Amino acid sequence: MHDQGAAMLGGVCGHAGLFSNANDLGVMMQLFMQYGEYGGERYFKEEVVKYFTSAPYFVSNKNRRGIGFDKAVRAGGSGPTCSKCTSNESFGHSGFTGTITWADPKTGFVYVFLSNRVNPDAENRKIISLSIRTRIQKIFTDAIAKAEKAI
Repeated sequence: MHDQGAAMLGGVCGHAGLFSNANDLGVMMQLFMQYGEYGGERYFKEEVVKYFTSAPYFVSNKNRRGIGFDKAVRAGGSGPTCSKCTSNESFGHSGFTGTITWADPKTGFVYVFLSNRVNPDAENRKIISLSIRTRIQKIFTDAIAKAEKAI
């Protein structure tokens, strides 16, 4: 088992992650980006989703954590969870195993990266040290910006 905290609790623990596939995670992030509505159905109140995807809770100390999601890192903050080319409206979350989901309402872009950086063990930090997630995200966001300019 790659989550030692969950292993101590018999393998099941609330923080142990979201077990899904890229398509379903993309749908979930699209739902949040559309303020709780997806496929013509309302699942969450708009004001609740806006609150959970709003600005970082502790702005004064440059914390990137919002109420429900991480926010883009700005002006001296730490924690490269997303490419700096995302908007201030963007939000998402990265996991211990290297996965990340990110949504940017300004561009309509949803990014899902699934991985297992802790294989073979938790000392494997290549995804982080090589900035793999943010570099891939930047390639996509640059391509979207280029396409928008061409239209």
